[in-house]
Amino acid sequence: MATATLKCPNCGGGLKFDPEKQKSVCEYCLSTFTSEELAAATQAAEAKAEKAARAEAAAGSAAAAGTETAAQGSGGRLAGYICDSCGAEVVTEATTSATFCFYCHNPVLITSRLTGEFQPHKIIPFQYDRDKAIATFRQWAKSHRFVPHSFYSASQLEKMTGLYLPYWMADYDAQVDFEAQAVVRRVWVSGNTEFTEHKDFAIARKGNIEVDHIHELAHGKIDRTLIEAIAPFDEAQATDFNLSYLSGFLAEKYDIERGQVEPMLESRARDYASSLLRESISGYSEVHEQKNQVDLALKNWFYALFPAWVMTYRYHGKTYIYAINGQTGKAYGELPVSNQRLGVASAILAAIILVLAILGGLWLW
Repeated sequence: MATATLKCPNCGGGLKFDPEKQKSVCEYCLSTFTSEELAAATQAAEAKAEKAARAEAAAGSAAAAGTETAAQGSGGRLAGYICDSCGAEVVTEATTSATFCFYCHNPVLITSRLTGEFQPHKIIPFQYDRDKAIATFRQWAKSHRFVPHSFYSASQLEKMTGLYLPYWMADYDAQVDFEAQAVVRRVWVSGNTEFTEHKDFAIARKGNIEVDHIHELAHGKIDRTLIEAIAPFDEAQATDFNLSYLSGFLAEKYDIERGQVEPMLESRARDYASSLLRESISGYSEVHEQKNQVDLALKNWFYALFPAWVMTYRYHGKTYIYAINGQTGKAYGELPVSNQRLGVASAILAAIILVLAILGGLWLW
């Protein structure tokens, strides 16, 4: 299977996408390029991947491509690919589509996992670079007491990883037909008499609601609670997929099929349309629904990649995970507590209380 490294047209060095500049940058000659300027290079990489895929299909075996080996590891199936820059073998998991060469450190795009059915339609490029992500993390971690110092040490911060997460995303047209009976009651007292006014209303809503950007994570190994906590993403900023956005980051391809999430997205779109209808009805004492029909028509279906910075930390046998939304900077994670720091703080507090108690006793005497 084919791999590719997007290389600088000027010096041949490996290119990395810079979130701050929103361009691909060469670390050697410092040239910068837009995705449009790299169109020829990305098209060549995609053509190479498609040619390798056809060769593999014709041979009926992955070995025909001459670049993949497989092994069964504790984490599942591993695959080895030949680095396009230095010729070294790059070992990845079966779902990884963008990584780095361990030897030359150049970004490696596993193009066979980014073409055909695995080619994303949309991507939200990183807006937060590594420096911003680390600054956000440090501010977040240091605002909590009793966190182990090693949690935000330089060696730990090296583990901060920019990762594109796979999502299924859909746009729907919702034809709605809603009917209800509503009541308005008004009660007042005049003298010794209580009056009640009762008015009945017929409510009808019928028309079309556009429900766009309903999405669902398409990777089973990622902690959904963590990823949901750094949502939302602004899907309106999603752009057409281009290989250059991946260079310098890790990326995963989907391992949850469209058919598995489609019913979930349809249900979510239907619930959203119904909630909009209910929000349009106010000012009544009671509302009794009689009809609430929502018919969905699929407009667009996308396979998309969303950006996140992720870091893991193992402390006393437990793994802690921290994540930052790579577009908005929203952060979430669980912090470990240093028993040593907590113990020292408790001892100091106990000593202060003891001294105050002694001084208080002496003052009473």
